[in-house]
Amino acid sequence: MSKRSRWVASSLAAVMLAGAAAGCTKGGGDEAKVGATAAPTASPTATAAAGNEPVYPMKGNVKLKFWFPLAANTSATAKNLAETEFAQELKKRTGVEVEYIHPAPGKEGEQLNLMIASGDLPDIIWNDWTKYPGGPEKAIADNVIAKLNDVQSKYAPNYTAYLKQHPDIDKMVKTDAGSYYSFPIIKGDTSILVSAGPSMRKDWLDELGLPIPTTMDEWYTVLKAFKEKEGAVAPFSPYWSFQGNVLPWGTFVGAYGITKGFFVDNGKVKYGSIEPAYKDFLATMNVWFKEKLLDNNFATLDTKTVDANILDGRSGATVSSHASGVAKWMTAMKDKDPKFQIVGVPYPVLKKGDTPQFGQYSLPYIGFGAAISAKSKNKEAAAMFLDYLYSEAGSMLANFGIEGVSFALVNGKPKYTEQITNNPNKLPVSQAMARYMLSHDMGPFVQNPDVLQTMTDAQTNAVKAWAATDAAKHFMPPVFVAADEQEKMATIMNEVNTYENEMLLKFVMGSESLDGFDKYVAQMKKLGIDKAIEMQQAALDRYNKR
Repeated sequence: MSKRSRWVASSLAAVMLAGAAAGCTKGGGDEAKVGATAAPTASPTATAAAGNEPVYPMKGNVKLKFWFPLAANTSATAKNLAETEFAQELKKRTGVEVEYIHPAPGKEGEQLNLMIASGDLPDIIWNDWTKYPGGPEKAIADNVIAKLNDVQSKYAPNYTAYLKQHPDIDKMVKTDAGSYYSFPIIKGDTSILVSAGPSMRKDWLDELGLPIPTTMDEWYTVLKAFKEKEGAVAPFSPYWSFQGNVLPWGTFVGAYGITKGFFVDNGKVKYGSIEPAYKDFLATMNVWFKEKLLDNNFATLDTKTVDANILDGRSGATVSSHASGVAKWMTAMKDKDPKFQIVGVPYPVLKKGDTPQFGQYSLPYIGFGAAISAKSKNKEAAAMFLDYLYSEAGSMLANFGIEGVSFALVNGKPKYTEQITNNPNKLPVSQAMARYMLSHDMGPFVQNPDVLQTMTDAQTNAVKAWAATDAAKHFMPPVFVAADEQEKMATIMNEVNTYENEMLLKFVMGSESLDGFDKYVAQMKKLGIDKAIEMQQAALDRYNKR
């Protein structure tokens, strides 16, 4: 057995166990045969019709058109994905010539809608199909994308095997009616589902003799000390967002056993912002605002301002990602202040020793996938082409690029070469990755946790601290509100969100007394939040029956 065969990513173990054994590509070589041994055939259709697994490179001069937004890291060095080493290697291995069609940056939604309206569709379209008006089932009914159940089971053995071994993912990637509709990006390990959380100046904590805070009371003590003894004029300075599970409110509201939007509590859908505990959260934020522990400009903060606050010592705590916060700030201050240290800290709780119930969390599947056009005349070939990226060899390419060029196997595990970590053309790591693989952004494959190997110890430790929650138990899965209720749901939530966020500002800033909280909840109910919860509950019930 080769070194590559001994290395099996956790996200691909199911494929191997299911018997879809994958062959090896020598040095990223010219062909890879996936599954049972079979003689080369004249066309992809003949291969599947004979009951065999696909053989690569595919025969028959296959050509496909693929509508695929070009990632910023890719566009920095290439005008088209076809120019990259990744696409050229994929073409060599699969035998498929792909014409990549890239919409203008920032115009993706508009151009997709125009393309759909024209009826002139490519073979493959990358999109978040859960956001299609009426959902993916409606996209199938509209003859925009194909229902993939049959073609997937016949022409995509690797992806099919993966879903059989991961029923939780299988449930996510199909509709309530059981229709499969795309080849998605899947985060293949729990270690890559969390990327952000509360961060603070560890060097200040050490100077003050304070431990890393884990409760709301300890946070208050730390922020007071930052203000009074370290001179922080805005001790906690967060990026601004109204959303429930993202920054900053998800950091502290979770300590009260709720989040700011819909969540699941023992199978029951709730809406955090009308729960009694939400009043307690608002009361705490109001105190922090009055005592200037919470940056009083929080409603208008942007990335540049928060960066400056942290780097200039105006603030000692915020909420950030491991890359655009922890790593960026540590790098910026490395020579200016050797003592400067940012650490990711746990999501706080009310009672010492409790496990945080909420925190930043991403589902393994977030809706994006490569759908095959309903009008494509090459559905079988498209399925086989996409399925290659779920094979062992294809996954290695998507995640790490070309062996011997962008990665090498070290003790059976892929390690990026200096082509990535110290690029001879002085490309940043993210842009170097974009030349050789898809793991820098998105694509139809299972993302492997080892793609994060360039993270520093500070980043790794931050993610470990942020991931120590039970957020997965409460996170709403990708549910679909019934088609005939979607318009009503949108209307309700538009009005609810507007009013809710307006009142959040007033309660925190003190222009509205918390004595009016019951009146606020009554108005939320008048706007239809109970009906929205009911619709979400019905959607969750249908999801659980998939």
